[in-house]
Amino acid sequence: MKFNSAWTIRLVAFLTLLLPIATHAQITDLRVSLDKNPILVDEAVQLIVSAQGSPSSNELDLSILEKDFRLSNTSVSQSTRSVNFVTTKTTTWVTQLFPRSTGKFAIPAITVDGKTSKPIELIVMPIGSSQGSTPRDFFIRSDVDMDEVYLQQQVKYTTKLYMRKNIQRGSIQGPELENAIIKQIGEDKEYEDLVNGVQYRVIERTYAIIPQQSGAFTVSGTVFQGEALTDSRQSFGFISRTKPINRSSNAIQLTVLPIPQSYTEHWLPSEFVTLNEEWQGSTDQFVVGQPITRTITLTAAGLVEEQLPDITGIYPPDFKTYPDQANTATVDRNGILYAQRIHSEAIIPNRPGTFVLGEVVVPWFNIVTKQTEYAKLPARSIQVQAATTSSSSIEPIQAENKKPDNNTSTLSAQNDEFRIDWLHISLFILWLLSVIIFAIVLFTQGGLKLIESAKNRKRDKGFIQIESDNADEKATWALLQKAIAQGNQHQTNQTLRHWLSYISNEQVGSIAQTLTALEAQDCLVNFNQWVASSYSASADAPESEASATKLIENLAALRQKHLQNSKKKSESLALYPQSESNT
Repeated sequence: MKFNSAWTIRLVAFLTLLLPIATHAQITDLRVSLDKNPILVDEAVQLIVSAQGSPSSNELDLSILEKDFRLSNTSVSQSTRSVNFVTTKTTTWVTQLFPRSTGKFAIPAITVDGKTSKPIELIVMPIGSSQGSTPRDFFIRSDVDMDEVYLQQQVKYTTKLYMRKNIQRGSIQGPELENAIIKQIGEDKEYEDLVNGVQYRVIERTYAIIPQQSGAFTVSGTVFQGEALTDSRQSFGFISRTKPINRSSNAIQLTVLPIPQSYTEHWLPSEFVTLNEEWQGSTDQFVVGQPITRTITLTAAGLVEEQLPDITGIYPPDFKTYPDQANTATVDRNGILYAQRIHSEAIIPNRPGTFVLGEVVVPWFNIVTKQTEYAKLPARSIQVQAATTSSSSIEPIQAENKKPDNNTSTLSAQNDEFRIDWLHISLFILWLLSVIIFAIVLFTQGGLKLIESAKNRKRDKGFIQIESDNADEKATWALLQKAIAQGNQHQTNQTLRHWLSYISNEQVGSIAQTLTALEAQDCLVNFNQWVASSYSASADAPESEASATKLIENLAALRQKHLQNSKKKSESLALYPQSESNT
């Protein structure tokens, strides 16, 4: 049997190339360990995964542990060791595990490149069970001002770090809650406090939690990670020895109530909501054609600026308004967030008289009384004065006090009168000739064609304008349906205002006021229902989809009415009467 030497050499070379790859991906040993066991519920345990060899990836999947533990970022290190010409590579993963509760927990088997470790049992004990009378050097506690709130109501979350010894460095990680806005409010406070007769230095930090979904939730505690100086006198040069400190605060159960079914307005849960207005200039001096600026400010406690509704004044049809871009901000005062929206608009009256500026109303839900209340700017009557124009009078020139010659003055007056008569006659003749020439041109074929061409241009311009508006409206309508179906409230609000501007032919400030003006009460009711369903815990349930479908159907009916009106306008332009040519 003959062997092809060339093919043999190629096969050996190929296998030689594959050998380092197989060796690179091979894990000879995999071990998992904990730095301590048992631990207290507010302590962290170090999970150490060590693999000898070169793993195919530095990524380690520990998602299976997230049910029972809160995980920190995983650090990866690699080392190489050579003994008796034998080189060993080791990859080590280190992760801090913060237990969510007390009890016995199993660290399951971990697999890396086909190599599987052995499971480990971890015991988590309650605080104080193994400490005896020895005071703890470090611990952290958290609490809330209320454990049952309404959707989007602010929860005041306070965490305190107690330290009996000094730390060299450290950081506090805030609480965690899905579908919630979490912001730190105020500055950290530092003071001394006694706990069971032991003096502690306390660092206090406050957060505002605004849940965005109703239901029962668990707020994960804050986490402190730092380094503390040890009592050992051993040091290297000026560098002191430190040890890591990891503590987590207690988890807190929170119940979030949904929007009450009887509430149909824009959802605004708060303890305090107010409306204020300022006028640039005196309100007693309204003058036709002269602008005056009105600034309306909406302030609400325990909210953020994104929750505030649009605000705008209500004016008679004889007023022109030019609104500016609204300014919003969120600030904290004494541990409470305050949201503010400032709306300014220039007002120009078009005719004199007595007018009434409409009442501005913002409904809100009082979380203390559990009742719907209204922040109001009352209606007011104003007097608009007619515009006054200052006319300058020409003073007559005084003639010199001379006695004129009677004959000369009489002749001069006759000559002036004669010249004035000829001037009027000449102007009348020129005007008459212009009228005759215009009539000749008008009733000739060229004049008629000119009039017809002008009419056609006017009609074509009207068609172009209608077609352009219809095209923009169609694209906006498609975006609006998509935003509603996806439950994107922010995108829906912006697109709905833009689309309503085509329907109402006016700039839209408030969605509710525009729908009311268009007599689309069904659309307004369904819009409020859709907003409420988007905040509920069952946002993906069939009820939420039905609410979105109903809103789209009602808006489609309003759109159909608008298209019919546009069609009538187009037909009226198409039937514009054309002049017949006289040949």
